[in-house]
Amino acid sequence: MMNTAALALRDGFIKGVKTGGFLLRIMVPIYLIVVFLRHTPAIPFMQEKLSPVMGLFSLPGDAAVPIVAGIFSDEYGVVAAMNGFSFSSAAITTIAMIILCFHSVPLEAAIGQSIGFHPAKYALYRFLVAIATGIFVGWLATLTLGGSGYAAGASGIIGGADAPAMVMLSTPFGSFAAESWQGILFEMLSGTIFNVVLSLARIIIPLMIFIEFLLVYKVVDRIAPSFRWLCKVLGISGEALLPLLVGLLMGVTYGAGMLIEINKRTPLTRRDFRLIGVFLYACHGLIEATVLFTVAGANALFVCGLRLGIAVLVTAAAARLPRFAE
Repeated sequence: MMNTAALALRDGFIKGVKTGGFLLRIMVPIYLIVVFLRHTPAIPFMQEKLSPVMGLFSLPGDAAVPIVAGIFSDEYGVVAAMNGFSFSSAAITTIAMIILCFHSVPLEAAIGQSIGFHPAKYALYRFLVAIATGIFVGWLATLTLGGSGYAAGASGIIGGADAPAMVMLSTPFGSFAAESWQGILFEMLSGTIFNVVLSLARIIIPLMIFIEFLLVYKVVDRIAPSFRWLCKVLGISGEALLPLLVGLLMGVTYGAGMLIEINKRTPLTRRDFRLIGVFLYACHGLIEATVLFTVAGANALFVCGLRLGIAVLVTAAAARLPRFAE
């Protein structure tokens, strides 16, 4: 007969595979669509139209390139897009704060919808938070970090020496550079394997095993009293705390996996789901995003501390609105 730890390991692995398969059905099609769109005139056209808006955030017009790229991809796409410019630390910080509120919109909206978050409402919410955050951080960064324009030296962490060969394509939007079809298909295939399947597997399976151990040994029940103050501030129940913390540290995708598993054991209220969505869509993947953008040149205090503070304030305010009551 298997002991408790062995059973938790086995059950956690099985649940990790099942949860990963569920998330992949959403992630893979969206990822392929986003990769394709990045190689069409649609995104360059949007960049051109949005450039004048960048002044609202005390940013140069070129900042539209990484911001638009981030809307359809993730933080790594933003850093890659910044690599071609010499943005100052203030500009990188402002771009990071905007895009961390409003990135990977198609993918994260699909994941959110699968667990009960209304995609259009939360997309609008993220957009408004990104605008407000961008205006505030752009102003604050200009005052404290020496301006939000350009600086000498490269701003990105991804080198450009080995950029793939380009071909010029003519479209109604004008001519633009794009990789060959073979390159695009290779990016789709390799990205699906390495950026989606393997990346998800190496986190979601250990995470589900970790969750199973927490549940079997009732760890959450033991530590819950220490976090009652946080639950009270955010207006959530004790059961909602663990998925919120997982999403905060690891991202919406993994927070969703946690919600799926927790909800099977102890169904959460609509209020909890709404408030978790409000918090996580304002601040998630805190560790990875902070490290990534700090290396790229952003101010760590802004990216980590200010972002977390904004999420707490917005969620606490939302919890006190009548529409979030049962």
